[in-house]
Amino acid sequence: MIKVDLSAEAAAEVDRLTKARALAAGVGLFLPDGPLIGIARRNNVRRQLGRRVLLLWRLAYEDAGGRVVESMLGAATIELSRGRFDVRHADWSNTVPLAVISTQGLVWRESVQHTVMQFTSRRAARERAIAAAHATVTRASQAGLFDRRADRARVSLAQLSSESSQEMAARLKGVEAAGALTLQSPQLLLVLVPSDAAGV
Repeated sequence: MIKVDLSAEAAAEVDRLTKARALAAGVGLFLPDGPLIGIARRNNVRRQLGRRVLLLWRLAYEDAGGRVVESMLGAATIELSRGRFDVRHADWSNTVPLAVISTQGLVWRESVQHTVMQFTSRRAARERAIAAAHATVTRASQAGLFDRRADRARVSLAQLSSESSQEMAARLKGVEAAGALTLQSPQLLLVLVPSDAAGV
């Protein structure tokens, strides 16, 4: 028998997820004011950028409650003219046509729609099957001559059945609502500028 110890890998994954969530939370704090702007000072990054600015966009689907359920990143670069400029006052949102970013996410969008459609249709079919099975359950009862307990039990059962049907209908409605996703406009997250082009 071979015993496998994955505790080191598990600890590394926990550390990675913790850092990723902390980064995502930090990015979320800055997004209302606009994208994060980074100045590339390392030689290898500046060499890769040359006289270009890297723009990182997020494409996201939201559910009816406004929660992001699927997202992807898209990147674009723009060529800079010679000289330095003030990165704080530059308007980056209009530098790249949004159609370019949307085109990058075409395969991803089709995949999300297909996955959500399949998942929603299967969950809805399951909820309908449960409701149909519940509707076919009948309970026969026969009251005694002077016994009202069976009548009270029948009324109570009918009320419980009605409440259960309403709950199942609400669950089915929730499943269908969860499958109705909205594609948000691309959101600019990060601008990376080479240090030799960035003024202050």
